[in-house]
Amino acid sequence: NGSDNGAKQSTPATPAVKKKERLFLVCYHLPIRLSYNSSSKTWSATWSESLLAKSKKSWAARSYVTHWIGTVFHPSIESQSDKEDIERLLQGMNCTPLFIEKKTAEAHYLGMCKQVLWPAFHNIDLLELSSNKDIPKGKSEWDQSRLDTWWNAYTSVNSTFATCIQKMLLQPGDTLWVHDYHLALLPTLIHEQEIRDNQQRRTKMVFFLHIPFPTSQIFRELEHGESILEGMLHADVVGFHAFDHARHFLAAAKRILGLNYETLTGGLIGIKYERRTVLVTLSNVSIEPDKVDEALALQSLTNESNAIKDK
Repeated sequence: NGSDNGAKQSTPATPAVKKKERLFLVCYHLPIRLSYNSSSKTWSATWSESLLAKSKKSWAARSYVTHWIGTVFHPSIESQSDKEDIERLLQGMNCTPLFIEKKTAEAHYLGMCKQVLWPAFHNIDLLELSSNKDIPKGKSEWDQSRLDTWWNAYTSVNSTFATCIQKMLLQPGDTLWVHDYHLALLPTLIHEQEIRDNQQRRTKMVFFLHIPFPTSQIFRELEHGESILEGMLHADVVGFHAFDHARHFLAAAKRILGLNYETLTGGLIGIKYERRTVLVTLSNVSIEPDKVDEALALQSLTNESNAIKDK
């Protein structure tokens, strides 16, 4: 008999499969379209064409376990039963919907966001806001009392998002990707929750601004600008679309909060804030060739192109 006769054969070790980290995409509007069938009294939902929506070719979907958090609005949402049906529906799309009370939503979105932050972030001086024609119900006069109401709604909506996220049972290694100026206070609120509950930061946070950041001269006119600036700085990474936007952000951090920035290894920019280094990054909006190819393949485009050629 051979010396190895009867010996147990070793089984090759199965390589460990790296568990995907979780990525929570937090945006004011969920990138979905809700529809209600009044005959069957049922809800349906599809992904919108937003860049934040889920797609098969998304790097986020390939690299992470993704989940979306945001508000939904629809005129047919009338009862708690409607909300529960929508929650069950969107759960299958890895989405958590938030239902904001109408008055609060209008003060937050149409008020603070569109009447104050949007023009200011586009470098419109606050003194010129009285000429802004996009004010609800035709009101164009500047009223400080309305600003207070709008700010209270803004903080309330951000707090609602923070409370929802707290219930998600975040784990070490999870990443929150907070999108845009509607939720600029959210990184601060999540930070405070984690320090209170865990005595340390456990979640990685990215804040990306999809609109310009104004000059420091304009930004410092915002009554609550410092809170917004600090909110963004509580993220680990703050992203912008253009260099000018990032440059204005760095200038505001310096002139309003006295914070210096430094160039890090690899050319990254970092701001020292509360014993942390906050990275400032740029990510330009690019053309999506796949969507362009899909559009070029449409029969309607071919028909219109041929019609032009035949003229």
